[in-house]
Amino acid sequence: MILGTFILDFQTIDFEPDAKVAIDMLSDYQRLYQLENSFALDSPVQSLGWSFAKMFLAGQFVEKLYTHQAHNIKASKGKKPEDKFISWFQKELKNRGCGAQIKIAPEMKSI
Repeated sequence: MILGTFILDFQTIDFEPDAKVAIDMLSDYQRLYQLENSFALDSPVQSLGWSFAKMFLAGQFVEKLYTHQAHNIKASKGKKPEDKFISWFQKELKNRGCGAQIKIAPEMKSI
């Protein structure tokens, strides 16, 4: 499986703690897979009490996550592999106390 960069919308009403949970989780996975600089979370834009940011996951990182978490990802909601990945990712964040909503960004859908 060859994947390009995943571009995700990270939306939350409590950016700092939710971003910390996401970054800590991704950092742990990144260390586990011996990767560096495999993800980024942009600074948020604020609107009506919500924070909106872009999250970028390197294709190689997503492939490693998919390989090592294949059983859990395949069991997640969605028809397409990327939808299943997002569903799994959202659940992993929620299980760690992150209230952010994660969606595939429109920029990625057009690729």
